[in-house]
Amino acid sequence: MIIAITGVGAVSALGQGAAALFEGLCAGHTGLAGAPTWGERGPAGMLDGGADRRSSALALLACREALGSDTLPPGLAVVGATTSADMRASEPAWAALAQGHEPADPDSFVWPQLCHLPTQVVARAIGAQGPRMTISSACTSGACAVGVAAELIMAGRAPAALAFGADALCDTTIHGFASLGLYDPQPCRPFHADRQGLNLGEGAGALLLEPLAAAIARGAQPIALLAGYGNTSDAHRLTAPEPGGLGAARAIRDALGSHEPAEVGWVCAHATGTPINDEVEADVLRRELPRAAVTGIKGAVGHTLGAAGALEAVVTALAVQLGRLPPHAGSDGSAFPGLNLVAAEQRRPLRAAMSVNFAFGGHNTALLVTPWTP
Repeated sequence: MIIAITGVGAVSALGQGAAALFEGLCAGHTGLAGAPTWGERGPAGMLDGGADRRSSALALLACREALGSDTLPPGLAVVGATTSADMRASEPAWAALAQGHEPADPDSFVWPQLCHLPTQVVARAIGAQGPRMTISSACTSGACAVGVAAELIMAGRAPAALAFGADALCDTTIHGFASLGLYDPQPCRPFHADRQGLNLGEGAGALLLEPLAAAIARGAQPIALLAGYGNTSDAHRLTAPEPGGLGAARAIRDALGSHEPAEVGWVCAHATGTPINDEVEADVLRRELPRAAVTGIKGAVGHTLGAAGALEAVVTALAVQLGRLPPHAGSDGSAFPGLNLVAAEQRRPLRAAMSVNFAFGGHNTALLVTPWTP
């Protein structure tokens, strides 16, 4: 079965909408000003709870764009991804308790932190009645959601699936990364010699997936095809990647399937700006996909955690559809001269492109995207 990507949606530091994200990247724009990033400029008041339910609000915006005006097929699956869900809404309760006060809303201790909450909000809002699940596998979550959504369709569990990743900034996440010493106080510089760490961002990405035959039958115009999915674990350490990048390499090979590495003309890289992760990722890409041009987008939108893989899958699908490769954001790649970073927007057709994510806990995910031709 061939899986088509028939809709995409996004909200990021570059604005609302997939076009704002992609055009901003191609123009070399950035939404970063150091850490933390987008913060209070994100949309608020989209749902009950306002800005405090920001992850759910971001998810719903991206998902509605991906669906567009399409009629939902009966049994549409919703596969969401997040790392912190709406945890921000629970933080006042914990702060009150720490200060010896009773929290105003005791229910907020638990309810907003449940990882499935954004998925539930989206499914209810759009009236989806098919399978519903949430992936929380650190910073591969959004990419895993896309892969799992495709697997549900191929297994006959759903006629179509909406996959999304969404995460919003909250104090818990910000201070957690600060405690690890992973922040760059300036806009991050992935693959740069003097990179110091990441910037956090927030946003959401969504993709509508369905069998190609079904999409054609209903008159849809696919954006691209999801041709492969790889997901592995390093079984190494909680934060550090396996030094040889063996798990990451296996994910890439699994996603390639019967495709040859030389077919992949472009990679949307994980590219966090953290010293060890960049080094391992660069080695893996040079070894497994030596002919591919490489772009990282976190230097423009920040590291959006559970949303990262979904946002990067949206960018990859549009790059394949339009034959446009956005430039690498945030640095000139001076630390890795053998890495073929895209310095300025390139326009050329792609036989295939890949989006990769390598996360804490040794999670590795790769998505292979190919063009659709009528």
